Amino acid sequence: MSDKQKSITDSNLTASKPLLLHRRPDSLRIITKRLITQFVGQFAIVGFIALVLMAVALFFMLIRMSQLDMNRSFTSSGLQLLVDSLEIKSGQITFDPKLLTEVKESGGWLQTLDERGNVTSSHYTPVDVPNHYNAGELAAIWSRKRPFPYSLYIWIESKDGVDYTLLYGTQDTGHLLAQKAAESALITDRTIQLPNNLEHEIRESGGWLQLLDGDMKELASLGKSEGAPSSYSVQDFILRSEYADRYAAKLSSFFDERTAQTWVLHMPLPASSHKGLFGSIQSVMIFGFAGLLAVVLLVFIILAFVYAHRFGTPILHMMDWLQHLANDDYKEPTDRKGRPRSIHKDQKLKRRYRLFTEIFISLSRLSDTLKRNEDMRIRLERTREEWIAGVTHDLKTPLSSIIGYAHMLEADDYEWTREEVREFAAIMKEKASYMDAMIGDLSITYRLKNEAQPLSFERVEMNAFIERAIIRLLQDPRLSAANVALTRMDQELYYPIDPGWFNRIIDNIVANAVLHNPPGTAVRISLSTQDDQGFVILVSDNGQGMDEATAELLFERYFRGTNTEENDQGTGLGLAIAKQLVLTHGGTIEVQSAYGAGTVIRMAFPPK
Repeated sequence: MSDKQKSITDSNLTASKPLLLHRRPDSLRIITKRLITQFVGQFAIVGFIALVLMAVALFFMLIRMSQLDMNRSFTSSGLQLLVDSLEIKSGQITFDPKLLTEVKESGGWLQTLDERGNVTSSHYTPVDVPNHYNAGELAAIWSRKRPFPYSLYIWIESKDGVDYTLLYGTQDTGHLLAQKAAESALITDRTIQLPNNLEHEIRESGGWLQLLDGDMKELASLGKSEGAPSSYSVQDFILRSEYADRYAAKLSSFFDERTAQTWVLHMPLPASSHKGLFGSIQSVMIFGFAGLLAVVLLVFIILAFVYAHRFGTPILHMMDWLQHLANDDYKEPTDRKGRPRSIHKDQKLKRRYRLFTEIFISLSRLSDTLKRNEDMRIRLERTREEWIAGVTHDLKTPLSSIIGYAHMLEADDYEWTREEVREFAAIMKEKASYMDAMIGDLSITYRLKNEAQPLSFERVEMNAFIERAIIRLLQDPRLSAANVALTRMDQELYYPIDPGWFNRIIDNIVANAVLHNPPGTAVRISLSTQDDQGFVILVSDNGQGMDEATAELLFERYFRGTNTEENDQGTGLGLAIAKQLVLTHGGTIEVQSAYGAGTVIRMAFPPK
């Protein structure tokens, strides 16, 4: 690397460092503040989610336990809820329809009484239940001093200054069936025999019958379930009678005072009162807390993956990017589609990378600076090598000719005439002029390619400008017989160009079309406008054309080489200079050609 290149590269790197160092403290404070905000916000969200999950779990357990309690005994919890749901609408008493359904499923009935004992509303009430009660009658029924075929529960509630009496009655079907069995059963070989209709009713209900002696041991049974107990302790019998949900069966009994025997009817609970894992309060609590723990654990696992993805992915990407920079790869690492991982199609940072925005900006600037310095170093190195190779190649032949003629003039073996000396001098002058033109063209291409050639733009009417350029070009004696025609645009078009260098474009392109085709070749130049006042220049000829390989290298420097033995040869850089000037003006240039079909060069300049 030359000292000049090294100084340029070092100066760029030095210029980039103060910018990054100056931004570093502010960037760190911003990122620290953003991280604190993110973590505090995330933990607040996690805490809120945990509280919500706990509330949902507790609500579920309370609802389910209340449902189990109502299924076991509607009077213990459902009756209170039913009273709380009492409302007066348009003078009518209403209850929660769901609770009324529970009344029906529990086999009960419901009545409300006003202050005079009249029934004001009735739900599922049997026909043998009165629709009016006086105070003494109701008190006798309540104190069981008067026979009543139902178990009765009384609740008094005050609504809007009016006292309402709620009557809830239930009939213990199991008790009645057990009593009927005691009155009609025959015992044979530890087997209970019943009338067909009574046995059918018990079996239809899914129940089975037991006869126990005074010690609560089985004497006989009917339809006994497998694994059912054959004897009971006092505590066991009471628990089975009061907490049917624990045993998934309701135990109803009738004590025969004459024989001191107990008739027991076991009936399965309704399907709604015993559902698998949630059929008891213990199971509800166990699975409720287990479910809460599982969901909370799942939430934390998900959050762990989210945090790893949100914070880990950008950090790993930055480490990968730095590794690429260390390996002289100045592009951001890309995904499978070849796009930078941190950037959307709209060139904005992806959401998970925005937390480290300042770091990614610094990395991007560092990559751009390093790449720009590397490109400059390579460009300078390549330009230097091309300069040396080009000058060596293109100046060797004319210089050899000059040296040869100089040796001939210097030799003492010959005496050259004045005409011969003049001829030699003319050839040497021609070769020297060629070398001077070559050096000038090389200098121009070097400056244009490295953007070191400043242009001075001014708005020029293009029809008149190109027409004058062609007229001036045809005044060259070598081109005076050329068949060149111009087709102007339909309207005037003013466009910003550097007149001197744009004139060089026209000269090089048109002269190349005339000089490198047979005499009489027609060269046509046509101008046309593009949308929003851009324009196109087409230079076409009907000459000999060229093959595809030649067309691809047409605008490359040194492609033709030099052959100063022919007068129509230039420096070999005319089209390369034309291309660089077109690009410098913001345009594009392309060629289409084929043997025997002529050549078309198209130059397009965008709107400005």
